[in-house]
Amino acid sequence: MEAKVVRYVLYTVIIIICVVSIGIGVYAQFFRKEATSYENDISAGGNQNLVTSQDVKQSFLDLFTNEIKPSVYSGQVQKVDNSRDIVYTAYSNTTTVEGQYSLDVNIPFINIQGEIVDGYNNISQTVFADKISSLMAGTSAFTIYNLDYTAYINNDILSVAIMATIKEGDNPQRIMVQTYNYNLVTGQNVTVKDILNNRGIEENAVENRIENTIKRASEDAAQMAQSGYQVYQRNPEDEMYKIENIQTFIEGPDGELYIIFAYGNNNYTSEMDVIQI
Repeated sequence: MEAKVVRYVLYTVIIIICVVSIGIGVYAQFFRKEATSYENDISAGGNQNLVTSQDVKQSFLDLFTNEIKPSVYSGQVQKVDNSRDIVYTAYSNTTTVEGQYSLDVNIPFINIQGEIVDGYNNISQTVFADKISSLMAGTSAFTIYNLDYTAYINNDILSVAIMATIKEGDNPQRIMVQTYNYNLVTGQNVTVKDILNNRGIEENAVENRIENTIKRASEDAAQMAQSGYQVYQRNPEDEMYKIENIQTFIEGPDGELYIIFAYGNNNYTSEMDVIQI
């Protein structure tokens, strides 16, 4: 009798162990696969599965706090003004004039001596600051103009992004993004290829992710257009999506790479695709 009871107990224990093992196997196969799919995605050249394109775009938009992080850099940099941060708000204006404009702008200045950085600041002046001057002169239709920036230092690379949202008269709202990436040690401009090489990421894998993201966005836009919506039409075959042609990108707070396609830079649209690496 006791032997039979022992057998039943052993059988029960064995069955429990088998069930638990199967459960662990199922969890590992499905849940762990889901958890690592995004990590492996870049090497496989796939799309952004767990973190959606909209999530990535929102995380990028959340970066614009009008400050640099970290605010203190331990390396040696020749500043224009030694009393200020490497990047600081040079001009801020929150003014509304009825019938003319509504401003909420924060324009940064990159506080580093040198021709390359001078070029950065001149672009900011031409693209963004001069627009403010024209609005205040009253030469445009009523315009809502918001402008913010963000800046980060990762491994001696300074990344700065400026984003402007403009609604001018009856024209559609547009979003413009300008970025600068500068090596604080070498004093050289940094390309997206430089960052990928430093991180050991294959260019083909990144281009595959970009291609998948743009194709999906293009298909979504086509469906909306069929439903009667006015949408921005992307061309997935455009050379702008090639690595060697990418100009708009920054490294974020944890060194993550954001590649930005802000179509409002050249068109009246607020459409923007952001790919995070």
